[in-house]
Amino acid sequence: MLNPIDYSISKFTAFTDDSTLTQIRSVAEAVYFKKGELIEIRGKPADHIFLIDQGLVQLGINGIDGSQFNLARLGPGHTFGEPSYFLNCNVIYDATAESDVLLQKLSRANIDHLMTSSLSFSKALMAVSCMRIQTMLSYIGDTLGMPLLARVAKQILSVSEGVDNADIINLRQVDLAHSLGVSRVSIGKALKELSAQELIIIGYGKLEILSRGGLIETVQRGGREL
Repeated sequence: MLNPIDYSISKFTAFTDDSTLTQIRSVAEAVYFKKGELIEIRGKPADHIFLIDQGLVQLGINGIDGSQFNLARLGPGHTFGEPSYFLNCNVIYDATAESDVLLQKLSRANIDHLMTSSLSFSKALMAVSCMRIQTMLSYIGDTLGMPLLARVAKQILSVSEGVDNADIINLRQVDLAHSLGVSRVSIGKALKELSAQELIIIGYGKLEILSRGGLIETVQRGGREL
């Protein structure tokens, strides 16, 4: 399962160095979760930040009826838990292990120590937080001002960029619908329109990009409608 929005969020490790990562692991607690286990529950108190060493973590909101709205899917090198730490608030999402995961758990004492002793750690943590704000503001702007066809084209390009600009990408329509906050029927119509324009080929759980330039033009044309 892929959430296209994830690909515009850089990893924490992209902003730091090996020395800082060594410092983190020297003080953090290594914790393991099996696939399907809940790591954190929305509304529960928390006072830590996790760094993902191995595996995939899904952040979302689980409904009492069993439904789930996916917010982000993070992998090795990503962090999560910053809002609860910085704002002294309860967890704002449900975090689920999408595979077996190994996390480095940093307590408040650990984080305070690292922020005091390591400028690299502090800058990396701030950079990740700022990037997520930038990503969400861009996402909100697209939702309010761009037609769905342009938003779908943009998400397809985003997923492709996240896997080295591959032309064939694994992407289920249901996940694309969740990511964009629209119905699967609406996504299906948009994908069929892009297919009719010979920009993509729709496969089972995947898409093939036929014209990257055509998708970019669709996004740019949609942007002019803002």
